[in-house]
Amino acid sequence: MIVLLTACFSEPKRAEMEVYEGPSIESEDVRILVSDSSVNKILIMGARQLKHQNGDLEFPEGMEATIFDRFGEPVTRLTALQAYQSAGENIYRAVGDVFVTNLQKNETLRTEELFWDPEKEIIYTEKFVTIKTEDDLIPGEGLIAPQDFSTFEIKRPTEAVFKLEENNEDF
Repeated sequence: MIVLLTACFSEPKRAEMEVYEGPSIESEDVRILVSDSSVNKILIMGARQLKHQNGDLEFPEGMEATIFDRFGEPVTRLTALQAYQSAGENIYRAVGDVFVTNLQKNETLRTEELFWDPEKEIIYTEKFVTIKTEDDLIPGEGLIAPQDFSTFEIKRPTEAVFKLEENNEDF
């Protein structure tokens, strides 16, 4: 009988709650337009955007950013299979088939990882890069450039620069 009484008056078990660690906000067909004095500066688009509880942003299905000149004309397009932005800093990390195209010069950068700092207006990477100009294909490792990709510096260029044939559209 003492055993039965003790069982009836024992401390109740508390239910343990699982902590949710997923995104706090999920958006589809995202378009973020940054403008100044009614002139477009940056347009960021993504099929899906996740905002995590710590404030980090994630574009799990890809991101496209268009950068405009001071007149509001598009000059550069950056695309990636995925992109991330940490809450504490305004730096985007683009990964997976990253392309940066200077629309005026028709020059394209390709890499697997690229960082973009909109405040400093620069892009950079330590990964392998390939740059396609009108006439050349330039490989190397590491790069820093203004965000409009008007110029670039390859940190560790390879010795080979390949001349392109006229009808070579593949990149």
